[in-house]
Amino acid sequence: MSGKKQQTAAGLFFSMLLRAAVIILGLAIVAFGAFFVMQALKGNTAKDTPATTLDENALTDSQVDDLQITPSTEAETTEAAQEAETVSATDRKILVLNSTDIAGLAGRWCDTLNANGYANTNASDYTEALADTKIVAREDGVGKELVQYFANASYEVGTVTSNVTESTDGYDVVIIIGASDSNH
Repeated sequence: MSGKKQQTAAGLFFSMLLRAAVIILGLAIVAFGAFFVMQALKGNTAKDTPATTLDENALTDSQVDDLQITPSTEAETTEAAQEAETVSATDRKILVLNSTDIAGLAGRWCDTLNANGYANTNASDYTEALADTKIVAREDGVGKELVQYFANASYEVGTVTSNVTESTDGYDVVIIIGASDSNH
């Protein structure tokens, strides 16, 4: 017998597979190398173009220093007018109406408002279900600051006469608690 071993079919298959994998990897390395060499020889045009462009109308640093900046009094006047329009409701009579099915919700909101300085609050029910809280004031600007306590509250001037279980006469602000503020 000769000293040469006979290979099985599985051994022959894996031997050929290994050789094929080595050849394919070698070809891939050569192809990537050629690609990068070609890119280097061509030159990368992206490096040649500037990343930013300057506007012809842009001011230079010295021109910016020459500018005189004067504060606008228009914005201050508008803010002062808005502040003058807002009248705090801390000393006003407030009625909190519950438009949800959650018992005691209006009372809990009265407690929250009392803790924040609104001492004259009463609670009652509203017979129509609202999605969002509505703040209704008799006079424009009264109680606008109350919007901050509620998730999606709207503010309007007017009176509430329907869907109430208690008369709203004598109240400066009526707050109708909607479902969006029921997690209180």
